[in-house]
Amino acid sequence: MNLYITILILQEEEVSNSVFQNIIGVLVTAGIVSICVYYVLRYLESVYVERYNKPYFIHFYLKPQKLPSYLQSFLRENEFYNSLDKKRKKYFEHRCVKFLDEIRFVGREGLVVDGFMRMQITMLMIQLTFGMRHYLLAYLHTIIVYPKSFFSILNQTENIGEFSPRSKTIALSWKHFQKGNEHKDDGRNLGIHEITHAIHYNSIKKNDISSEIFYDTFLQLEEYLGSQEIRKKIVDAKILREYAFTDKFEFIAVLIEVFMESPGQLKNQFPQIYEYVVRMLNFRYFEK
Repeated sequence: MNLYITILILQEEEVSNSVFQNIIGVLVTAGIVSICVYYVLRYLESVYVERYNKPYFIHFYLKPQKLPSYLQSFLRENEFYNSLDKKRKKYFEHRCVKFLDEIRFVGREGLVVDGFMRMQITMLMIQLTFGMRHYLLAYLHTIIVYPKSFFSILNQTENIGEFSPRSKTIALSWKHFQKGNEHKDDGRNLGIHEITHAIHYNSIKKNDISSEIFYDTFLQLEEYLGSQEIRKKIVDAKILREYAFTDKFEFIAVLIEVFMESPGQLKNQFPQIYEYVVRMLNFRYFEK
């Protein structure tokens, strides 16, 4: 009798083990298949990007989120938002919601970062990355806002803005940020400048499709600018301020300032450079 019971117990254990092993096998197989499918699709998208200079898609949200009513009024005052069609306005608003959820805003020297300030910075960020699928940057978690210029511990200088990849932080002088927004055709915009630094650094470190497009196109632009004739034309045209020629990081930051503020001028004088920036950001909203 005891032997019979023991045999039954062993048989039940074998069945249980068999079921458990089957489940594990299915999960492992599904995982391997999923990984293979991901890399096949990733490769195919890279091929697509090489041909068409843009990703398969940019926006896909099951249920676009809406801003609280007290922030929506700031949205409706935004020039870029108002230029979008109804569908893209929903996407823009959704991205604002996600950015505000992800980013920590910190005021310094007694400055209280209110809804207006957060929205002005957020909307500029969303505008710059609106052509990118991956708009939440892995190397940006915090935005620090000072009332005016501040002493940078990082650089040991008096600054109006800086991006720190180590702390994943952008620091801005609110006075100078606002000045950049008020003068929209002088090629000087602190917010655009520092956000571009964050996008550029992120593109070097990450391998998502948006980063790949930005960085690969930047390398092509660098090669194009290797011509002494082209460089001389840019310097002579004075379309970029002198600070652009500090290094390649400052060059692209100043270039995108000009692109966002005076796209027509850049396109007329340097159509090839204009096209490189369009491709880097996948930003085709000036071409209506």
